[in-house]
Amino acid sequence: MVEEVFGEGDICSVRWDEQVGAVILEWVGDVNGDTYREYMDRTLNVIVDKQADKCLVDRQNQGRMTEADQEWTVEDWDVRAFEAGLAYLAIVYPEDPSAKTTVDMAARKSPFLELERVFVHDFEEARDWLLTK
Repeated sequence: MVEEVFGEGDICSVRWDEQVGAVILEWVGDVNGDTYREYMDRTLNVIVDKQADKCLVDRQNQGRMTEADQEWTVEDWDVRAFEAGLAYLAIVYPEDPSAKTTVDMAARKSPFLELERVFVHDFEEARDWLLTK
């Protein structure tokens, strides 16, 4: 797997997976508010720079999203990502059951039926799904 790293830290990493042709956002810690939005925007910048239509968000180690972050993701980030050309989004569920619920709640609010999404429990399953797109 050939990857180009765009940001890595205690909270998350943002990288480009050349083989899949996808931006990979992997959360490695719990985060909310401005920091969450900053990393989501970094991810969007890579989507734009790479003209990517695929993104994998690994939330296994992320905690619950606040309602404000859910709304921002659906009403702001999703809109900009879709307008930038994002067509396929693979999300790896958080391990925490209550965090999984917040991911599901946010996904139900998305107005973009054209954005094909898959929700799985395993990184490789998400990556394999994107390889088919």
